Parts: sequence; structure tokens; C-alpha cells
Amino acid sequence: MRYQENYSRTRSNIRTKRTKHFLVPVFIICVLVCGVSMAGDMVPFVIPAKPNPDSLIAVTSFGPVRTDSNRLQAQDGHFYRSGERIRLWGVNLSFGANLPRHEDAPYIAARLAAAGVNTVRCHHMDTARWPRGLWNAEDGKTISSEALDRLDYFIDQLARYGICVNINLHVGRAHSEYLDLPKANRQYDKISNIFTPALIDAQKQFARQLLTHINPYRKVRYADDPAVAFVEITNENSFFMWASENTLRTLPPYYADILQKKYNAWLKKRYGSDEKLRRIWAEGAEPLGKNLLKNSGLQMTTSGSSVPTNWSIEQHSGCIASLSKQRYQSKNALCIEIDKADDTEWHLQFNQGGISLKAGRYYTVVFEAAADEPREISCSVSQAHSSWSNLGLSRQVELSQNWKTFRFGFVAKSDDDNARLSFAFGTDKVPVRLANVQLHPGGRVSLQKGESIRSGSVAVFADNESPNRTLDRMQFLAETEKAYFDGMRNFIKEDLGCKALVTGTIVFGPLGLYTQSDMDFIDVHAYWQHPRFPGRPWDSGNWIVEQKPMTDYPAEATLFRLAAARLGGKPFTLSEYNHPAPLDSQAECVPMAASFAAAQDWDAVWLYTYSHSSDDWYRENLNSYFDIDTNPAKWGFMRAGAAIFREGLVKPLEGSLIAQLNRSSDLVHQLAQLHLEHDRDMLDVVTDTCGATYQTILTNTLAVSLRPSSGVEPKNPPSVTGLRWSVENGRGLYVVGAGAGVLAGDTSRFERCQIDDPAFAVITATPLDGLPWPRSSKILITACGRCENVGMEFSQDRRTVGRQWGHGPAQIETVKGTVEMPRGNWTAQALGPDGLAKADVPIRSEGDRNFMEMLPKYKTMWYLLIQN
Repeated sequence: MRYQENYSRTRSNIRTKRTKHFLVPVFIICVLVCGVSMAGDMVPFVIPAKPNPDSLIAVTSFGPVRTDSNRLQAQDGHFYRSGERIRLWGVNLSFGANLPRHEDAPYIAARLAAAGVNTVRCHHMDTARWPRGLWNAEDGKTISSEALDRLDYFIDQLARYGICVNINLHVGRAHSEYLDLPKANRQYDKISNIFTPALIDAQKQFARQLLTHINPYRKVRYADDPAVAFVEITNENSFFMWASENTLRTLPPYYADILQKKYNAWLKKRYGSDEKLRRIWAEGAEPLGKNLLKNSGLQMTTSGSSVPTNWSIEQHSGCIASLSKQRYQSKNALCIEIDKADDTEWHLQFNQGGISLKAGRYYTVVFEAAADEPREISCSVSQAHSSWSNLGLSRQVELSQNWKTFRFGFVAKSDDDNARLSFAFGTDKVPVRLANVQLHPGGRVSLQKGESIRSGSVAVFADNESPNRTLDRMQFLAETEKAYFDGMRNFIKEDLGCKALVTGTIVFGPLGLYTQSDMDFIDVHAYWQHPRFPGRPWDSGNWIVEQKPMTDYPAEATLFRLAAARLGGKPFTLSEYNHPAPLDSQAECVPMAASFAAAQDWDAVWLYTYSHSSDDWYRENLNSYFDIDTNPAKWGFMRAGAAIFREGLVKPLEGSLIAQLNRSSDLVHQLAQLHLEHDRDMLDVVTDTCGATYQTILTNTLAVSLRPSSGVEPKNPPSVTGLRWSVENGRGLYVVGAGAGVLAGDTSRFERCQIDDPAFAVITATPLDGLPWPRSSKILITACGRCENVGMEFSQDRRTVGRQWGHGPAQIETVKGTVEMPRGNWTAQALGPDGLAKADVPIRSEGDRNFMEMLPKYKTMWYLLIQN
């Protein structure tokens, strides 16, 4: 783990004052200037919780979702209703936000609809007890009648405004706790509930309770209600998710036994005998090669040295450790004594760098270790240089007072002449003992002594596995996971008769995509600069959000990796997305997500999250990284986002790329090989498969195919309306062309536009009458720089405010600049947060061109242009 470099620049580093006017046609403009400027005017801009019915920019053309309305359908790779293509533009509701009071529900629904929202994702309803969740407050074993009544009423109010819901069945429920089963080793029973029969039955029981419930306000079961358009089986849950290997390796005995029995039954069906299994697994086995480490005995050969020769000790954030050679239980060992620890493991590390590794080569780490009391350390192999990426090994190691020899094998992810083997131990003051540390090429073994499919004793994981053994496990896990998702979908659709569209979970790499391939649609999540917690997870006083505008880092951008997970022939959705507060560049979130999704021709986007609370709808301040209901840098752009994506102002790209992954008779085996090589990185997979890069994705829609090649080449005409994204001198520029456009990034490279202040800004200009900008007579300009509360106390590098979020009202940094308007007789008005006119804005004419000047004195982020 590492800290990324601070991203902070002064205004003088960003741009110099320009006197020449650069003008931009008013369609959609998104202006992001890299860096941090504190020069702009901050003014209150609180968008009211109760929408003004006379708002000049509200969506008013929605129709209700009636109980006899035609259902949403998935066909030809998209969503349709009544034979017409439909896109979904929405938000998440988390925890108690799904359960508002009856008196609040109509206003919430009306506010969502006014911003163009036509779907909400009901998330984390199952995690907590009432009033933050569905379960009763007493023992949490049954659904609260009050909670269910609130959900019923809210769904009815949403449907009245044309808003459909996405019901998440499993997000945070740990059914094991209520079934008196052993505690799973991952929060919310994740991974264990994919293969444990009792936990699967509990999920089915909850689905039955909820989906067969009759909503008294609509007089129909959830399963039959067109307003319940989607059902998600389980949130972010897979054998292939983050840190899944460690979870699977350390399953508690109850769960480990179930998985091992399934694995041995699978192997027996596949091979029939130990002899055949041993023969197949022996392919690729090899002995250990030469030790690559220097001073494996950890000797301190230099007089007076406190660190073994060729080794290093790293001490971060005030943590302190000392090294000495001691004899422990009849063995000469290195003793690591910790004088000061904290809650971050990597703050204390013992490592050796300068190791040369070859991509695709198998290596084995061998060492002996003990501790004065039971404790954990970690062992990893990574780059010994920026960006400190892991190169294939990352294992947690449980130490006891007795010596134990550990052997960990891995395949190097890339060539590297300066890799390092590292032990991290910063979270505990218990001394650690190390001896005989080695790193060898080779070391793969086949079926190990005592293992037999006849006795069911073949372990799911073994150290130093042969290639075929590893591939078999990956294939077993993929088939087991797919059987779970297919079985749950069939239960929902067939047993419960639910007519909603069903997805399983998000895509986790090529095998994760395979497990989702028979769902009704494919789903993904992403966050740009998700908060990091250096110490305790989700510690509200100890977190970091890196100040990095996404426009500056296209090679790291979330959007391309999302695009690479799309499965051809299936609707594709993004059900969680955010650039969290208090990013100075957070206003880029909605315009960039909406325009990229539209250009790639995706089918639904849900921003995360509207709110977490059931009774705090009328606050006037930002209250978290993710809530967007009171964040004008997000919510203020939702109406523009609806026009860009839902109404299709940005047209799909003309070219298309298909990454054909099915190139052998054994699809799952091939996907397992890709997964081992690329892990969860689908962009790496498609780059390797069809040569797609983020640059080519800017001009072509992208999808993956798991079907055998038809021999038909995808169309790839010269792009006229593609996206452009470039970086010069560390400053990015993102551009969407023709019809409805977006500019984002370095204002010094903008054409036909001038933004004077601030150094960072986002501007969109979107037609509200459904016509493309050259013919539109009603255009909304939305402009915002930073967004923050009054009294927010930032750290010096602006990466955190800790618990000092300040107080209301939420403020925006106003934008000063000149924009060119379409020809014609136009009037302009500055709007208040309620969408009503608050001031006339002069239009300046020069020949047949019109100009409007945005000024801080108007104290707004919304300007409305009307052609007379």
C-alpha cells in the first residue's frame, strides 16, 4: 500500500491571464481547469428539498407507472417499453432513505422527477434494523411492518411520477447471525453465501417475503408491479471480487468443508480417478530454481549495523521498530521488536528490493516465522518503485509462538528489474521472528501427499500449485458461482413469478463476466478517488480523498474500465458512480458520466447516492462523501445529465469494437487463463484480445463477446462525433463533439470560449425542449467551480476535512466567463436555486453573434436562455 503523490497546484502553475476572447457554441460545455484555486467567489446555493412547481427548468413530461403499464423489457441489447427504446437516469437511495415518512415521500418523488430521474436503486435496505432498514428493531429477525408500509407508500409515490425502482435483495444482511451459523470471515456473509445452502435458502426466503408482498397502495405484488422494474440478487459479491482469494483461503471450518466437498465432487465428475487427476495436474510442475535473494539468513554483516545487509526497514507516520539477531526456540532468527504501532499495517515494513522478475514466470517465496504471541503479518511482492504495484503475491500470514515454514507461490504479473519482497507488520506490537527467507523461480507441485478425490481430501487451495491445478480451481469457482446466480434468477422469475429484470452482481473480471452472462442485464460500479482509510476502515476522522481531476488522468480513468465490462447483446448499466466530496473537481462527475455513457450507448446510470437518511431531507449542507441531494456540484447538474443521457443529446459513437474472448472449445478454461493473467482488469483483457485502448474507446463503442466468432467484422468508420481526451503538460482536455458537446479540462486549450475565473469550473449548456442545440429555443447553462460547506476545515493539502465538514448553507464557487450563443433573438435570466428567474442577464451582440457574460454578482449556477 502506498500514498499517491499530493496533487496540488497554485493558480500561477495553471494558466496565465488572457485578453483574447475565445468563444464556444452553446450546446453542452463542461470546463474543468486542473489544480486548486481559492480565488473564486463562494455563494450559497441550496436547491430546496421541496421543488417549486413553477420552476423554469423542471422536467414536466413524465407519465405515471400504472399497475397495468407495459413492463420494461430487455431485447436486442437494450431496454424497451411498449416497443420504444428507453434509458434510465437515476440515483441510489441508501439505508433509511428508502423509508421516508409519508409526508416527505411526495416531495422526494417530485424533486427526483423534476431533475429528470426516472429510476431509483433501493440499496442497503436489508442491512440494518428499523428505522435505518427493513428489519424489526427488537431482534432483527422479521421485517418491520412500519418499514414495509413506508416502502410501499414511497414506491407508489415514485410510480406516480414515472419513476421505477431497482430492488436490491442482498446488500448488508448477515443471515448467518440469525441462523445461528458460524460467523463468516467476510462482512455481510459475502462469498460464503454464494455456496452455503443454508445461506442461499435464507436469501430465497427474504426474496419470497419481499417480492410476493402485496403493496396496499398499488394493490399488486412487488413481483407483478411494473414500477418494480429491476431486481438485483446481491451487491458486489463474487469469488473473484477484491481480496477474494484471502477470504477463500481462510474460510472458517464450517464453510471451508462445504466448499471442499463441492470441489471434490466436481473433480471426481471431471476426472473420475486420482490417477488421471495426478497425471493432468503434473503438467507444468517444476522444482525450485536458484534463490534470488541476497542474505537469506538475515545476517548483520556490517559492524554496528542495525539492519541485515541487503535488507531495509521502513517506518512511516511515527511507527518505530528495531531489529536484532536473537536465538528463539533453538533457531537463530531476526527479531523485529515494535516500539510504536498504529492501525495501518504498511507503516512498518521489512523488505529487500532489486529483484528481477519475468512476466508469466512462476516464483515461490519460502520463509520461517513465529511470534511471541499469536498475530498476523502480511507478505507481498510488489514494485520497489512508483507506482508500487503488486506483482502477484499478497498474503496474510497467521503466526503462532511455534516456528512454521510458509511457502507461497505466485505468477509475476509483469517484467520488473526492481521488485521487492516485503513483510508488513505495523498493526501490532507483538514481536515477530523471521528466518531463512528465500525467493525462487519454479516450485510448482501437483497433487500433494494424502490428497484424494476418493476420500474428498483435495484442498481447494494449495501452495505452489501446478498450472492445471490452478486453472481447475478457477473453473470450479466460476461454474459454482454461475450456478448460484442462475439458480437465484430462476427462483425469482419462475418460482416467485417475478416479472422484473434480474441481474446478479457487478462484473469482476472475465470469469465474473461469465457468471453474469445469463442475467437479464450486466451491471458495473466505479468511483473516481474513493475515500481511503489509512487506519480503521470507514474511520470518519481518518480518511483521504486525493485531489486529482479525472480529466488529467485518462489512462487511470474509471470510464474506460467500465466500458470494457460490457457484454454484447445485453443491456449495460452503471448502478453506482461518484466522484466523492470534497474533491475540488467533483463537479465533473455528472457531465462526464452522462456524456460517456450516452456516447457508449449504455442503458442506465444510477449515481451513488441521493441520501442515506430517512428524516434529514431538509438539511442545507454537504454531509458525506457520497450524498448528492444537498450537493449542488452533483444535484445541480442532474437536469443537464438527464438531457445528455436519458434524452440522448449526446449520440452513440459511430464506430464499434468487439473483444472476442471465445477462441477455443473450452470457454471457461480460456477465461480462467485470462483471469489469471489480468485479474479483474477488463480493459487489460480487451486490450490483449482486440487491441482496444482508451484512445480507441473514445471513438468506438466497446463490447465483449463470449460467443464463437461469426466472422463478421465490427463497423469502424471514421468518427465524426467521437470523444477527444488529451493531456498536455499534465493538464487534461476532454471533448465531446457534434450535436451536443462537452469540454472538460485545460481552459488554455479551449476554442471559442473564455473562462476567466475560477481555475476549475464545469459548465454545461443543454437544450430543454428536446431539440438539438442548433434548433433549440430553450437552453440551460449550468456553471459551478468548487462546492463546499461554510466552515469546512481542510488539511493543508486539501485531501481531507476529517470530521470538520462545517455547516450549511452549501456553497458553490461561481463562474466568471463569456459564452457565445446561437444566432437569433435571445433573452437570458439568472435563476435561483428554486429554478425561478432572479435577474435578467444582458445579451451582447457583435454582428450576427451573441454573447452572454456569467458573473459572480448573479450568485447562481443556472442561466436560462430563451429564444423569442
